[in-house]
Amino acid sequence: MAADAPKISPADIAAGLMSVKIDGMQDLPITGLKMVKTGEQIVFMSSNGRFALYGGKLLDVWTQQEIKDLPDIDRIARRIDLSRMKLNIDDLGPVTVGHGKDSVLIFIDPRCPYCGKVMKDLQALQDRYTFKLAMVPILGQESQNVVVQLACQQASKDQKDQDSVRQRLLKQDYVGLQTDNPASCNKEPLQRAIVTAKLFGLPGVPFLIAPDGRTHSGAPESLSDWLENKPAVVQAPAKTDKMEKKP
Repeated sequence: MAADAPKISPADIAAGLMSVKIDGMQDLPITGLKMVKTGEQIVFMSSNGRFALYGGKLLDVWTQQEIKDLPDIDRIARRIDLSRMKLNIDDLGPVTVGHGKDSVLIFIDPRCPYCGKVMKDLQALQDRYTFKLAMVPILGQESQNVVVQLACQQASKDQKDQDSVRQRLLKQDYVGLQTDNPASCNKEPLQRAIVTAKLFGLPGVPFLIAPDGRTHSGAPESLSDWLENKPAVVQAPAKTDKMEKKP
C-alpha cells in the first residue's frame, strides 16, 4: 500500500495549507499544557492553573470567564483582573507610594535598574494612582539580602520603618542595611509575594499590572501613557528590553 500511495510534494502541502481560509489568529499566553484526570473526567490545564480546556470550552479559571472568540484573548486572557481574584494585594507586604484612586501593582527587585526607572517615573503620578510595590529577589544573593531586610522592616508595621523602606526603594539606596537575617521577622508577606510572582509567570522585573488588568514586562517608555492605555509610539528597535529576567 505504501508503494502505491501517491507522492505528495512539499509544494502540494504548502498549497493546501494556503488554501485554508483563516479568519483570525491569536497567540494564547499558555505555557506547558497539562492533562488532569479526576474520576472519569479529563481537563487540560495550563501549568499555572489559569486556563482550563473542559467540555469543549476554554475557561479562565482565575476570573471564571469563558474565552469564546479572538477579542476575548486581549479582553480576558492577556490581563490579570485582580478585582475578580481572591487576592488581597496588601497580603504581599507591598510598599505603597501615592494616594490616587486607581491602584497599580508592580513587582520589583530593589537592585534592578529598570525597576529604578519605573520608580522614578511613578513619583510624578502619586496624585492619580496608588502604586503597590511588591518585592521579589531575582538578581542573586545580594538582592535576596536586601529584600529580606526591607521586607522585615515593612512587616514591622512601624510607620517610621515603612517610610524608611519607601525612601530606600525610591532612591535605590541600601547603604547601611544589615547583611544577616533579622532575629525576629514576619516573612509570610514576602513568601506570598514570591509565590504570587511564580503563579503569574513573571518573565522578569519590573512587571506591572494596570488598574484595568493590562500587564507589562519591563519599564514602559512612558509610564503615564501606558497606564492611560495610549497607543505606543513606534520607535526603532532598542538594544534592551528594559527588564531584568529571571536567571
